[in-house]
Amino acid sequence: MSSYQTTLIDLLPLPTPQHEDLPYLLDDFSLALHLGVRCRTLWWCIHNKKNMYRLFYIPKSDGSTRCIHNPKKPLKFIQRRIYQVILKKVPLLDCVGAYVPRRGCLESAKRHTGHAIRIGMDLKDFFPSHRRARVRHFFVNCCGYTHQVSSILADLCTAPDLAAYRDAMAATTGDPRNVKIAHHFVPQGSPASPSLCNLIAQESLDKALLVAIVNEGWVYTRYSDDLTFSHPENKSRREIEDFLQRVKTIINNAGYRIHPKKTKIQRYWRRQHMLGIVINQHPNIPRETYRLYRSILCNCYHQGFELNAIRYGHSDGGFVDHLRGKISYFKSINLTKGLKLEQQLKRALVKEYGEDFNENTGVC
Repeated sequence: MSSYQTTLIDLLPLPTPQHEDLPYLLDDFSLALHLGVRCRTLWWCIHNKKNMYRLFYIPKSDGSTRCIHNPKKPLKFIQRRIYQVILKKVPLLDCVGAYVPRRGCLESAKRHTGHAIRIGMDLKDFFPSHRRARVRHFFVNCCGYTHQVSSILADLCTAPDLAAYRDAMAATTGDPRNVKIAHHFVPQGSPASPSLCNLIAQESLDKALLVAIVNEGWVYTRYSDDLTFSHPENKSRREIEDFLQRVKTIINNAGYRIHPKKTKIQRYWRRQHMLGIVINQHPNIPRETYRLYRSILCNCYHQGFELNAIRYGHSDGGFVDHLRGKISYFKSINLTKGLKLEQQLKRALVKEYGEDFNENTGVC
């Protein structure tokens, strides 16, 4: 009689990604394989996250500053690979305009052109409002990955609150190892952050708003943290107040906050503008912006580029590139006005550098 017993083999179901193009990720080893790095490199970046970012600040139009977290090379490479391998392959809705290839301000503005009423709203602290738990929840429920893989991805895509950590370090008198970071959030500066925030907002906010207003004739777009609603028919004040109350409830339930001072209601008899574009009858450049750059180019023709670069706070070489970039953007909105500014720039460049000036290289 054989002494061998019957062997039972249990087949465990593999976690299936929610989208066909997403890779199968079972653990940290398979994740490292798809990202093209060693497994211990992933864990080294996670355990040293406090030292993996360089902070710098850029001024905002309202006088405040925006904190940018610039990741160091190993972490930046991993975050870029996360975008290419995972985030880029998740489809986005048509209402999402920012950080999407072949979409921009003009495409979003065209969807609201010629409407009787436009409502603009702004989300407060859009990037920092995506905490580590929300990121992990997205990878589990929207991508179909395991809790372990989703936790690793959430750690790699979020940054610690270094400002609060440094304040706590300065205030402590005991062992600095006992100082803990309050929370981790999606930072501005990471290659994966724009797409990640777009996808999280799409699942929690955009789909809920579209379901609520799709049968009422409203058009909705979101360009990063700028929400725009428009309707072809004019609405009364009572109808607008009821609509805003419903929208605010959906936004609060999605985990976002509205900037109270940036909600604007624009009707058809006044100038309607969004993302720096006038949208009353057709997309157009704001009149004061066009006149400003027309006067700048006129001054450059008569006084030279160097003096006007100092006047408008640019370096001499970077000032010409700035003007070219602005004119190229204006041409995409209004070709006629953009070509007029382009001719002014060419005349000023020829007068400054002579007839042998090369427009493509920028040298004589």
